[in-house]
Amino acid sequence: MALKAVLKAGSKGAKLARNFQKQVKARAGKAKEWFKDTVKRAKEEAQMRVPPFARKVYQRPADPEKEGLDRRGYTDNPSTPGIGGFYLYQYDPKWKEKLPWYDIFPLVFPFDYAAGGFYGINVHYLPPNARTDLMLRLLEAHGASGLSSPRFKMKLNYNIITKFKPAIPCIKRYLYGQVRGGGFYQIPYEDWSFAATLPMQKFVKASQSKVWRWSATQY
Repeated sequence: MALKAVLKAGSKGAKLARNFQKQVKARAGKAKEWFKDTVKRAKEEAQMRVPPFARKVYQRPADPEKEGLDRRGYTDNPSTPGIGGFYLYQYDPKWKEKLPWYDIFPLVFPFDYAAGGFYGINVHYLPPNARTDLMLRLLEAHGASGLSSPRFKMKLNYNIITKFKPAIPCIKRYLYGQVRGGGFYQIPYEDWSFAATLPMQKFVKASQSKVWRWSATQY
C-alpha cells in the first residue's frame, strides 16, 4: 500500500504517522538551525570525546523544574537502550576488519535484546527521504492514537519490522562492549523528525552513497 493511502486509512496508528509527517514538513527549514545549535552547545562541553553532533544534546539540568522546564523532557544516559526508543551513540565494531563498511555513529531503534547486546534498526543505512518514510510506516504500525511523552517508545518486534522491506538492510546487531564515548543518548520523541533528516551518519570504508545504493538492492 502506498504511504499516502496508509496515512488516509483509518488504522489506529495513522494519526501518529500523520502528526510525524507534519513535523517533518514544518521543521524542514529549521533543521539546519537546530543542527548548528547542537554543534555550538556540544563545543561548549568540556570533554569532546566524540564529534559534536554525537554529543548528548538533552543534558538533564540539576533541577529542571526550578529552571521552569518540564522534567519529563530530559532523559538520563541509559546503560541499556529501551526497545522502541531512538538512540545515537558511538560504536567500534568488534569484527570491523571483516565488514565491507560500518557506521561509527549509529542512529538506532532497538527492537530485541541478544547475548551481550541487542538488535536494532540503524536508519542511517537509508537516505533521509527513505528513512523518514520508514519511520512513518513504523509509527503507523505502532497502533497508537496520538502523540506521547518525550520518552515515547514504539512497540517493535522482528515481525513488524520485516513487513517493511526498506528496514531489512538497516537491521544490525550491536554489542554493549563496543559502545564508545559517553554511551547511549536517547532522543526525545519531539526531535525524532530532526534527527531523521540530519547528516549524522559516518560510514567507514565506503561512502554514504555507496552504502545507500547497496541498501536499495536489498528491497
